[in-house]
Amino acid sequence: MSQRFAAGLGGRVCRRGGSARIGASASDAKGAIVRETLRRLVGYFRIEHALFLVPIFGFAIYDSVFSAFSSILAVLGEAYPGVPRTTIQMILSVPPMVSIPGTLLSGFLASYVHKKRIAEFALAVIFVGGMVPVVFQTPSIAAMFACSACVGLGQGLLHPMANAFICQGWEDDAERSRALGFKQAFNFIGEALVALCVGFLALSHWGNAFLVYLGVVPVFLFAHFVLPKGELDKRLVDREHRAAGLKELFRPKTVYLFALFFCAMLFLYGFHTNIAMLMQERHLGTTADVSVVTSSISVVSFLVGIAYGKASQKLGRYTLVVGFACLACGMLAVSLFGHSFPVVLLGGVLFGIGSGIQQISTIYYISKTVDKKVVTMAISVCVSFVSLGATLSPLVINGLQMALFGSESAATSLLVAGCGFACLALVEGLSHSAAKGAGLFLERPRRS
Repeated sequence: MSQRFAAGLGGRVCRRGGSARIGASASDAKGAIVRETLRRLVGYFRIEHALFLVPIFGFAIYDSVFSAFSSILAVLGEAYPGVPRTTIQMILSVPPMVSIPGTLLSGFLASYVHKKRIAEFALAVIFVGGMVPVVFQTPSIAAMFACSACVGLGQGLLHPMANAFICQGWEDDAERSRALGFKQAFNFIGEALVALCVGFLALSHWGNAFLVYLGVVPVFLFAHFVLPKGELDKRLVDREHRAAGLKELFRPKTVYLFALFFCAMLFLYGFHTNIAMLMQERHLGTTADVSVVTSSISVVSFLVGIAYGKASQKLGRYTLVVGFACLACGMLAVSLFGHSFPVVLLGGVLFGIGSGIQQISTIYYISKTVDKKVVTMAISVCVSFVSLGATLSPLVINGLQMALFGSESAATSLLVAGCGFACLALVEGLSHSAAKGAGLFLERPRRS
């Protein structure tokens, strides 16, 4: 009896010991998985020339930050009661218009002046323009337009530099795609933070909102001490090679990309100009609900920017096709089925995924298509086409819906834009078989 009891007790002890060992092994395995996941995550964010990204992130914020001042337009209208409403709104519209010639000028100067000097000059111009409402507490309306023009010129000069430093500084494709993704992600989150600062600073006086431009100073210092000068681009026309640079810039593949991204921005901007009106037409919420949708787009696009390097490796030549397809699905979902807020929010998430892919791919694909000696000018021309697409978006989309449906509404605008993206996805997908697709350029080694 005692022997059987002892044997049973020993068996239970052994089973418990075995269970404990199994539990410890399972715990160790889980710990190893967590450690490996963290190691890979940290490894993904470890990138060469990481210090260079500090001033480039600053460029990413200040090359488009003026749009964050839309929140103070109403206060500006009260500060200038005798000025028409349209004139007040034009203060915010001047920078995008002035930035187009500034962008082209930046690409041209890159053949004669080092990129670092162009960036420093652009930051100085932005700082001078941004300080006008701070130094002069009650500037004239003409001074406000001068402020906007300076900021717009600086933004136009700076935007190609932020991308050119990455395209020429990171030779490896995977590293370059990650750097561009991180830069765009920081652009999304930076704009949100600046918009928040502008709102709080304007509480005391609207002019104090422009104190955010003091941040240009540390960006300037980082750029001066950290960034390399940057190599000069090939001149488009010279005595030795004649128009070789011009031919390189306007090769059929590059022209295809210019046209593709012009159309893409033309349709993409249709979402931003119609989403609030659609929610108003269908009584789906207030301006706060609209801000929830737009904020979700920014958050999703930020996450896409972080993951773009890995995603572009997985999707390969079909990266842009997937982006266009997400944009088409998001817009069509909102237009055709967006009769409730959750559906509109879901469409906004799909739109945010596609928007993040498109905006990063715009620069990445251009950098893969041309010789790096003319990449700055190629980016400048492409950004100018993109800006033109955004400017013409309301005219083209409204014209198309009037021709097709005989009436105008936010829902049909989104339907037209969504169908436009479906066509772009189809064109880009089919063009692979014809060896003309933008995705095929990713397979071609980049010439030095």
